[in-house]
Amino acid sequence: MSKPSKKNKSAQKKQSAMLMYIGIGAAVIAVVGGSAYFYFVQRSQAIKGILGAAAVIPQEAQVVMAFNTKADPWNKLAQFGTPASQKLIGEGITKSPLNSLLVQSKTEYSRDVQPWLEGYIMTALVPNAAQPQAPAATLVIAPTRDRSKSDAFLLKYREALTQQGARFTSKQYKDVTYYESPSRDPNNSVVTADIGGQYVAIATSPTLIQQAIDTYKGSNPSLAKKPIFAKIYSATNQTKITEPLLQVYLDGEVALEFIGSQAKLNLNEAAIAQSRRELDAMTLTGGTQKEGLRFEINTYLKNDNSNPLANNEAKVLNLLPQETFLLVSGVNLYQSWQSLVSQAKGNASSAQLIDQIRKTVKDSTKLDLDQDILKWMNGEFAIAAIPNNQGVLANPGFGFVAIAQTSDQTAAKNALEKIDKAAQSTSGGLLPKGVELKPKQIGDKSVVAWAIGNTNVATRGTLDNNFVFWSMGDLADMFVPKPARTLPESSPFQILTTGIPKSNGGYFYLNMTTALSLADRLLPPEVKSNPNFTEIRSVLDAINGIAVTSTNVDTKTTRLDFLFTLKPTPGN
Repeated sequence: MSKPSKKNKSAQKKQSAMLMYIGIGAAVIAVVGGSAYFYFVQRSQAIKGILGAAAVIPQEAQVVMAFNTKADPWNKLAQFGTPASQKLIGEGITKSPLNSLLVQSKTEYSRDVQPWLEGYIMTALVPNAAQPQAPAATLVIAPTRDRSKSDAFLLKYREALTQQGARFTSKQYKDVTYYESPSRDPNNSVVTADIGGQYVAIATSPTLIQQAIDTYKGSNPSLAKKPIFAKIYSATNQTKITEPLLQVYLDGEVALEFIGSQAKLNLNEAAIAQSRRELDAMTLTGGTQKEGLRFEINTYLKNDNSNPLANNEAKVLNLLPQETFLLVSGVNLYQSWQSLVSQAKGNASSAQLIDQIRKTVKDSTKLDLDQDILKWMNGEFAIAAIPNNQGVLANPGFGFVAIAQTSDQTAAKNALEKIDKAAQSTSGGLLPKGVELKPKQIGDKSVVAWAIGNTNVATRGTLDNNFVFWSMGDLADMFVPKPARTLPESSPFQILTTGIPKSNGGYFYLNMTTALSLADRLLPPEVKSNPNFTEIRSVLDAINGIAVTSTNVDTKTTRLDFLFTLKPTPGN
C-alpha cells in the first residue's frame, strides 16, 4: 500500500461497471485535488456512518476522506457524459491506483471486496507526534459486515504481495494481531489488521495501527470526539446533497497547505500561518442531482467573522438580458477589495500584483483605484459577457458589461466623468485611443457613447435602483432601459442554477454551450487540432454549464455551492 505524493464473465462485468462509476467520480474530484482523490480511491469502500468509522481514527488525523460504497449513487453517474468523455475516463481507470491495487493483489472488487463492505470507507492522514516534520502516515478504515470475508480478503492481499517480494510477519498489540512488511519505500511499511472483528485497517506505519487499536479500545481520543468534527458530521443540515458520494475533511492546521500542494500552488508562509490562526476546518461534499454533479465546500472559522458580506437575492441579475452566458456577481466590491488588500500584507507577490493593478489604472485614467473608483461601489455588482455581433463586437461575437450599485451617486457621477475625460485624452493603454463622447438615447435613458469615428466602442450610463454601468460597443441596446427578458427568467439560467441558494453573496455562472460556440469562432485551427485541446474539449463538451454561489451560513461558516450541469449519455 503506497503513500500518496504531495502527490467468470459476470463477475468481471460487475467489477468493470463499478470501476467505471468510481472513475467518473475520480475525474470530477480532480477539479479540487486530483492526486489526493486517486490516493483515496485506491482504498476500496464502506462504513455505517462517518462518525462510526471515525471512532477508530486517532484525533490527530488532519486529512480525512469518506467514500460512499453503495452502487446506486454511482449508477447515477453513468447517466451523464458524452461518448468521448466516457472514453477518456475509461482510459484513466485502467491507469488508476484502484485498478492497480486490484491487479497487484489479484483480487476482484465484486468477488473479494464488495461482499463485506457497507456504507463509507475512510482514509486518513495522521502525523507522527514524535516526528512532526515527517510526512503523515496513512490509515484506511473499512467497517466490515462479514469478518470471515474481510479476513479472507486481507489474507489474499498479503499472499499476493508476498509473491511480489513482501515479507509479512505477525505481531501482537493489546490482544490484536496485525501483519507488517517493509515496502519499497524505506520510510513506509505495509500493515494490515482486523480490529475487533468490526474494522479492516491498512496503514503505512505500525505505530499508526497501534494508535488505531488504542483508539478503538478508548485509550486514545478519537476523531469522532473532536468538537469541530463531531459538530460538522452530527448536524442534520451539514449538506444539501441527498446521498453524498465523497466527503472530505481538512483540519484547519493543514487545510490551505494541503490544497496548495494538490493544486501545485506556491503559497507563502504568511498566508499559511494566517489560515492556521483563523481556520478551524474545511469540508468538501460531492454527489449527484438530476441535472449533474453537485459539490459543497464549507469553511469553518475559529472565531466569528467580524465583517461578513450579507446574503441577498441579487437585483442586479434582473438588469441583464437572457442571452448572458458568463456572469460574476457579488455584494460590496469595495469591501471585497479591501479584504484582498489586507490578505496580501506579508505576501510579497500578492502585494506586488495589487500595486501593479493600482499603477495601471492610475497611469491610464489618472484615477485612484481605491478612492475614486471602488470606494463608492458598496452595493451589488456584476461583470457579464453577452453575445452580440453588431459594430465593434462583430469579430469577437460578444462583449462585456460592468454594473455597480452605489449609495453615493455624486461620487459615481464624478468618477465616470473623470473616466470619460481620460478616454478623450488617452494615447492608449487600458482605454481606447481617440475617443469622442457622444450623447445617446436608449428608450427613456440618456447615456454617453464612446465613439471612434462612426463606431461606438463603449457606452456608459445609469440604471434604476442606483446602478451605473459601462459596456462594450452598443451592447447597452440589449439591456437599457431594461431587457426584454431577464437572465433569471431564462430557461438555461434556471436549469443551470437548480437547487443552489438564491439568497447568496454572489454568483459565478457559465453557459458552456454558448461559450464553446463562441470559442469555435475565435480559436485558430492549430489550437483546435492540438491533442491537448482535443482532450480538454471532450470533457467540456459533456458540460452544459457551471454555476457557483457563495453563502454565509452563520457567523463562522461560509459555503460554496457548485453545480456542473451535464449532458445525458445517449439513451438517458
